[in-house]
Amino acid sequence: MGTVDLVIENAKVYYGGHFIEGGVAVDGGVIVCVGKDPRLPEADRVIDAEGKLLIPGAIDGHVHVREPWERSDRKLVLSASDVPTDTQAAAVGGVTTVINQPNVHPAVVDSKSLKHAVEVWEGRSYVDYGFHGGIKPKTDLEGVERLWSEGVMGLKIFLASSDPLWPPLDDGDLLYTLQKTGELDALPIIHAENDSIIARSVERLKALSRRDYASHLEGRPPVAEVEAVRRAAFLLSKTGSKGLIAHVSVAESVFEVLKVREGGGKVYLETCPHYLFLSNEDLKVRGPWLKCAPPLRERGENAKLWNLLNRGFIDVLGSDHAPHPRELKERGFENFWEAPNGLPGVETTLPLMLTAVNEGRLSLKRLVEVFCENPAKLYGLYPKKGVISVGSDGDLVVVDLKQEEVVSSDRLKMKCGWSPYEGFRLKGVPTLTVVRGEVVMEDREIVGTEGHGRHVRRLSEACVSSREV
Repeated sequence: MGTVDLVIENAKVYYGGHFIEGGVAVDGGVIVCVGKDPRLPEADRVIDAEGKLLIPGAIDGHVHVREPWERSDRKLVLSASDVPTDTQAAAVGGVTTVINQPNVHPAVVDSKSLKHAVEVWEGRSYVDYGFHGGIKPKTDLEGVERLWSEGVMGLKIFLASSDPLWPPLDDGDLLYTLQKTGELDALPIIHAENDSIIARSVERLKALSRRDYASHLEGRPPVAEVEAVRRAAFLLSKTGSKGLIAHVSVAESVFEVLKVREGGGKVYLETCPHYLFLSNEDLKVRGPWLKCAPPLRERGENAKLWNLLNRGFIDVLGSDHAPHPRELKERGFENFWEAPNGLPGVETTLPLMLTAVNEGRLSLKRLVEVFCENPAKLYGLYPKKGVISVGSDGDLVVVDLKQEEVVSSDRLKMKCGWSPYEGFRLKGVPTLTVVRGEVVMEDREIVGTEGHGRHVRRLSEACVSSREV
């Protein structure tokens, strides 16, 4: 083998399900060698990762980068989120691929809107990126088939209102949609909350002139999530469709899915860092900054979700990165209903989880599974991404488990300028991020090129369906 582009040596490399001493060589954007340092070829650049870990680049399958956004509030919304800054944040956070949710404007619901989203992102991202499509009520299911054929990673479905332009599917729409996704072997991604329970609860609370933080918790109670998860899992099993339940916040939702899995249903589960690290007690203190949907739950749910994540019952981790301008969030201090739902997190998810590893809450192996390998498999990117293996993309992250930081909004790359984890003490951070062989982050600073990130599509159906998470 001749001289290659990049070698990272003297690391503990996550390879074949465990850590080995050695390094990785990348040439032409692809991994060409993994092994002990003496076996590695000469390289144009050699990076010594002594005392550090080398893991696959993380895949964040749940981000809400606010582009495209072609509404009257465009200037305000884009003051908190855009492609360059959010993907810089991803790179600093050790994320080498992001998959954007479809509820942008125009929404990604057909071939035309997907093409437009791709054009808006092209030449502006620091990391690789893909897209989920979306399904609204009365959607033309033939159009869904075309959208899926064009390589979206998943098809987002809301069972509770997201905004007036994205109403929820009723049971009839849901059934027929899942029949179609079953035929296509497509992946529906379901925001599972009972819209009727929420609407009635909110109506009652507003009639009482409630506008405090607790009204948000009471307006979206755990039963609204659990009932919708049960219904979605049941219909997935009856239609033969696989599916992902997004952002579960209570253990009971997991138990409902496990019942369906016992009968052979292919229902997968995602949770998010805010349901592991934050609770309603934090919401009481920080108010609208921590408003999200589903809402933060009681502290006891954190421990239950950690346990279920460790035991393999929760399949993937996603940040649900949803940045909002400060002025919109601050409206909630006067009237909690006025604050939008959503928390930024693409930059902090991996450091938070590495901190949990240091605290003994999670193994490194399990972290790689839920934030690298399993997302790649679930979204049809494996083995191109999510794994350190010869022939895979050179998406790599060097991790220093000893390095400490304090989350501070003035040092974050996220454009929104605030974090739900402000003041959190971190131990364990990415110190180098490589996307297809190009170093895009080094020593916690961006060194890559805007536009290096490429649009990635789901791999072939045969490859995807032959692999299980």
